Amino acid sequence: MVSLSKKIKVTLPQNIYEIIKNDIDDFNMTSNYFMNYIFLNLNEKYKNFKGNPAIAEQSKEKSSIQFNLNKASNLIYYDVLRENNAQNESEFMRSLLIRYATNPKNKRELFIFRESVERLNLAIKDKKNVYITFNDNRKVKVSPYYIGSSDLEIANYIFCYDYLEEKYKNYKLSYLNQVYTTSETGNWEDKKYINDVIKNFDPFLSKGQVIKIRLSERGKKLFKAIKINRPKLINSKDDIFEFEASEEQIKRYFTYFLDDATIIEPIELKKWFIEKYENALKNLKNK
Repeated sequence: MVSLSKKIKVTLPQNIYEIIKNDIDDFNMTSNYFMNYIFLNLNEKYKNFKGNPAIAEQSKEKSSIQFNLNKASNLIYYDVLRENNAQNESEFMRSLLIRYATNPKNKRELFIFRESVERLNLAIKDKKNVYITFNDNRKVKVSPYYIGSSDLEIANYIFCYDYLEEKYKNYKLSYLNQVYTTSETGNWEDKKYINDVIKNFDPFLSKGQVIKIRLSERGKKLFKAIKINRPKLINSKDDIFEFEASEEQIKRYFTYFLDDATIIEPIELKKWFIEKYENALKNLKNK
């Protein structure tokens, strides 16, 4: 006789529900996998993963998540409830989810990808190369040096040397699927550069790259207001601003400014923006 998996319905404050749903999407996993992962892993071992439950009280609206216990969860389900003196199973799961969701996103990400993080940190400690397989099945060999987060604690990145591209890279932790550690010794030749990046961690590896941009008055206001991916300002005079930033960071940040930001240098980046705006104009005219 085949036993049916137990179904659990959890009602959450709307703000907690939104965080959970966004993480499920951002971390590229199913709702069922995520919920079972929380149940199986958010235990006494992670006492420092407390969060701030008071945040949950800020939302009066409610939404529900329903999931089935997987085989591993089924085996220990009632033991876990008994050990935690849980009288109400939905309330117990609710408390776990609130505990999880009221931590900063970069900390939640480290928890969800803890197996990969532990392997990477061990490889860093032993100075070994690893093979990283991404969600799109792309595979690269890298020398990992550091796992750092963005200024606003939104995401974590693996700072490494990519042997295929033959350059230093930062890869988002959430893009990872698998990590395999090799017996090969990593590339630590440029220790000064590696240590400088670790000391002043920047997801875009902008060190030494200078971008010159002209901003309108509205562009200046936008620069003050928009914080996500904002490049480091190193000099300004009148309407001319110089940033220490990678071209990728400038593309992500200033695309939203339209004619309120004009790229001056480098020329190749200026050409990229011209081409993008010309293509957008053609598309608009053709509709």
